[in-house]
Amino acid sequence: MKQLKENSNKFFTRLLLMIVAFVAVDQVAGACLYYFFTHQASGEYAVANHVVYNLNEYVLVLGSSRASHHYNSSLIKDGLNLSCFNGGRDGEGLLYSTAIFELALQRHVPKVVVLDVTSDVLSEKEDEKNRLSILLPYLKQSDVIGNMIEKKGRLELLKSHLQTYRYNGQVVSIFQHYFLSSGNTVMGFNPLDNKMDASRVSIHTSLKPYSDSISADNVDALNLFINECKRQKIQLFVFVSPRYNDDTQQNSYLKLKRICNSNKVIFHDFTNDVYFKNPEYYSDRAHLNGRGADLYTDTIVAFMKKRLSPEANVQYLSSEEPVSQN
Repeated sequence: MKQLKENSNKFFTRLLLMIVAFVAVDQVAGACLYYFFTHQASGEYAVANHVVYNLNEYVLVLGSSRASHHYNSSLIKDGLNLSCFNGGRDGEGLLYSTAIFELALQRHVPKVVVLDVTSDVLSEKEDEKNRLSILLPYLKQSDVIGNMIEKKGRLELLKSHLQTYRYNGQVVSIFQHYFLSSGNTVMGFNPLDNKMDASRVSIHTSLKPYSDSISADNVDALNLFINECKRQKIQLFVFVSPRYNDDTQQNSYLKLKRICNSNKVIFHDFTNDVYFKNPEYYSDRAHLNGRGADLYTDTIVAFMKKRLSPEANVQYLSSEEPVSQN
């Protein structure tokens, strides 16, 4: 009996030491990964890190890949005389944009936000919540991130107590963008170089009209986004940027317009703008190439100039930046 008790004590002592060692290694490795994560010089996380930790621009562009590839920050800066950063991210929807916007507001309040959306931005999409894990590195920055991650499942939040888990699947990318910076973005804008082969693209959409279900989470995210803009006195522009195919006939689109109209948010859909139906402007049927992006940015700058609120201009005029006479 005495021997059994001694063996049991040894087992639990070793188990405790192993747990303590595991936690210590996890904490140290997590701290190291956090350093490299926050010091990436290129890549999508470098763009997101600028929005979260270093944003100081007056105009912030948010949205999915169509935001990242369609809005030339330099042209917006020159056209509006307001500094601009493009925080769009490939493959991400409204939940991500709202979360990253909340994080940005903790350190800086832009005067103007451009939110690029697709016609199905409020539709229920199976994989959208699964992609929210990319927000895990920012978990300690805001409760909003925890609430977003929880939409994927409580198990995900439980696993995130491991510091290293927050960078799960990102380690190679983190070191790649720390040590091998490509520096291929200009103030977040990531233009596409290739030109679409129009002969291989159908101009007809395969979507059935009004067949989508509305996501309550996405509606909540849009309302939160709009309410934050109201609370912080940020002028919000919601744009549907051009695409070669027309896919606007969705319940999501109608809901989006109703929410924007009821909140007096400036909304404009460039999908059917005939000026952008030229295949020379596209990289693929959903994305403008660099040439198309520049033309589109010039268009939205002219649109925004006519509607820019006095508050945005007052902020600019009181800044230390030189004032253009144009």
